[in-house]
Order: sequence, then structure tokens, then C-alpha cells
Amino acid sequence: MHEGSLTLEESPAGLIIFRLRLPVNQPNSLKLEEEKAEVLTNPASERKYVTQESRPTVLVVEDNTEMLHFIGQEINVHYNVVTAGNGEEAIARLQEYGIQLIITDIMMPNIDGLELISLIKENRYTRHIPLIIVSAKISDQEQAAGLNIGADAYLTKPFSPTVLLSVVNRLMTNQRELKEYFYSPESAYQYTEGQLLHQEDKEFLDAVTAIIKENVSKEGLGPELVADALNINTRILYRRFKKISTMTPSDFIKDYRLNYAAQLLVNTNMSVQEIIYNVGISNKSYFYREFARKYNMTPKEYRTKEA
Repeated sequence: MHEGSLTLEESPAGLIIFRLRLPVNQPNSLKLEEEKAEVLTNPASERKYVTQESRPTVLVVEDNTEMLHFIGQEINVHYNVVTAGNGEEAIARLQEYGIQLIITDIMMPNIDGLELISLIKENRYTRHIPLIIVSAKISDQEQAAGLNIGADAYLTKPFSPTVLLSVVNRLMTNQRELKEYFYSPESAYQYTEGQLLHQEDKEFLDAVTAIIKENVSKEGLGPELVADALNINTRILYRRFKKISTMTPSDFIKDYRLNYAAQLLVNTNMSVQEIIYNVGISNKSYFYREFARKYNMTPKEYRTKEA
């Protein structure tokens, strides 16, 4: 009940005036404003997005709640959405969800966007994930830094939701087509130990093998000679091997020489010393040690066993 009053008064003109007086409850009014403000400023990190099992999942990383869910709502029309408010949360989401694409801001506390991208690209299990930067940093140098560290696209704020969705669709399509090609018979071969190799990597190893075969009897055969023959530097050679093989270039050359020596032991009457010379190894003790390590027997025992 309101503690008000109702009175009747007669005006000088003879009119009857009803006066209703109600007290103003100031505390309740303030409470209402506080509740209204709480609704407006409450972090939207609790917001739920539509999820469909068949759709790819996009991780949105943004410390600005309003921007975070603006992006999330636009993307959620076609994709599942997972959100993170900073780089640390993003790393946790990557471990928890199967993420197909990442959209990240740069300026964030603790782990910023560039550091996050660097960590993602250094990890063999996440470096394949496409990355889009959305940032207020608009200079050419800042955009180049983001792209150089591994981002696939860079959008400056403010950006068009239509453009963002177009970039996401393009990267998702590229990723899907690459995956389909990766598993197609045309793109890969079975190599040693059942390792699956792309056509380009198979051709690279074939070229390396041809160079080794041509120079196998030369004592100076090594990674430097192979790199020179391929017209690349030694560092690139090692990098290519690290990508496609468990062996270093030096180990690959040694393995070829030992395999070739084993073939000569079985298919020719050459002495062990002649074989050592023909595979380009000058140190007899080294040859015997490495041969025994690979085949668990001496060259003589191998010849007898395989004869």
C-alpha cells in the first residue's frame, strides 16, 4: 500500500479539484536503475550459440565482450562458435574443442594475439588451422607483422560482417579442399615405414635419392653436395627433411649407403673392402659398426644369410 492522500479542494472559480499525493520511494528507484545497469553491462561470455554437430567450429578470441559476440553472432549463422576472452583461454579452448578456424584480436592482456598465433604455428597439432586477425592496428607494418607470423587474413576494425564471413568461407573451403586432396590417391604415396607422402615431397626425395646414387662412391658426399645439386642452401634442405622424414639428410645418405652395401653383398662377389670403397666410406671400423647397428649382424653374416 502507498502511504499517500486524496483531498478535495474548491478553486476560486468554483471548480472541484482532486489532489492525489504519493510518496516517491527513492531507494526502490535507485535499485531499479542498478538492476537495469547490471543487465546492460553484464559480460556476454555466458551467451550460448547454436551448435550443430555437422558444422565446423570457429574459435573467436577477443577481450572486448561486445565485439566478441558481434563476431560470434555473425559467424554462428553458418558455423559453431567457441569464444575466448584472451590468449590463455584460447589455448585452453584449442585443447578442449576441435577447432577448424581461429579469429583473433591482437591487443589482449597476458598473451596477445601475435604471441598466440606464434604458439599455434609452433605446435605441430595446431599449425594447420587457418587464422584471421581482426584489429584496430591499421598501419602497413602492423598488418605485415600479423601476416608474416602466420595469419591467413588481416581485417582492420571497423570491418564489414559480410567481408568477414566471406573470408571465413574462403579459408574453410580451402581447408576442406586441401584435406580432400591430402587423402586422395593422386596426392600421396606409401613410403618407407608406411609414411604417407605428398606428390611434391615424393618428387623431392626422389631427386635427393638420384643425387646420392650418382655420387655414392664419393667420400665427400654429404648434405652440402646434395643441397648444391638441388640449388638450395643446406638449411632449407634440413628443413625439408624435418617436414617429411624422421631422418636428417646425413642419416638419409648413410642409410642409402648401407642399403647399397647390403645389395652389393648379395648380388656381387666383391670383397667387403671393395664394397666399402664403392659406397664412399673410408673408415672400415665405422662401416662395420654402422652396418651391425642397422642389420644386427656383420657384413659376412649378412652375405651368408641372404645368399
